Amino acid sequence: MAEFKSFMDTLEGKSKHTKDTYRIQYNKLRKMVDVDIADVSQKKLIQIISQQTNPNQQQSSINIAVLVRRMNKLPTNELEDKREENKKEVAKQVKRVNESLVLPTLNDLEEYLEYLYANNQWTDYIINYLLLEYQVRNKDLNFTITTRKKDMTDKNKNYMWLDVRQKKALYVRRDYKTEKTYGEKQHVITDKEFIVALKRVLSCQKHNEDCGVFIPNENQVGYYIQKATYKGIGEGAYLKILINAHKNGGNIQKLREISHNRGSDLNTLLSNYDIDLK
Repeated sequence: MAEFKSFMDTLEGKSKHTKDTYRIQYNKLRKMVDVDIADVSQKKLIQIISQQTNPNQQQSSINIAVLVRRMNKLPTNELEDKREENKKEVAKQVKRVNESLVLPTLNDLEEYLEYLYANNQWTDYIINYLLLEYQVRNKDLNFTITTRKKDMTDKNKNYMWLDVRQKKALYVRRDYKTEKTYGEKQHVITDKEFIVALKRVLSCQKHNEDCGVFIPNENQVGYYIQKATYKGIGEGAYLKILINAHKNGGNIQKLREISHNRGSDLNTLLSNYDIDLK
């Protein structure tokens, strides 16, 4: 356990979310190798990590191995080469998905949201809810859940304050793409199902369970958000579907709301997200 403690000590100053992510990833790799990570050669680490079929999961494990070895002043060149090699596989995987993509309807996405709630898939439900209700980007979904408003002190972080007494949540975005132009954004959420899902995730986090982790690796936030979406179509496709549905319905007020939520000029949205769904 000395290695684990030393590793966690290197994360001093990081957010609780980041520490939780690295803790889970460290424990996963430590279980795979069955000894201290620093005691395993790079070649053996690559061999063991490569048994994971998903290249993104491999990347997370490699990142931990690199950090632990750097902490112990051990070479990491072979692991870093493998990480670079995997980037090509990740890109190929995304390309295969995009080439076969046929976009669903807004009704499909809404039914998927209901399915996630009914099947207790709390983190995916929350991600999809925020994508549909507030048209956020991937980065916006990297937030810290707190039950005390006074804990939202970091001006460079996103927060989700669960007000248990009032049965509502305050979603605060301070770290998003166009923050310098549009400033901090706040959304009060009173949806009963969303509050239930948030409570379930918070309970998982308190017990250090995987079900409380939204983004296992902050460097790959796009991958994990895409994985949570309907058929893996991703955040951009959700926005395109929403714009298409409301433009075809003549709901200009909703389009303006999407523009406000997103932090993007409406004309820019309409030009950048072509409405042709073919």
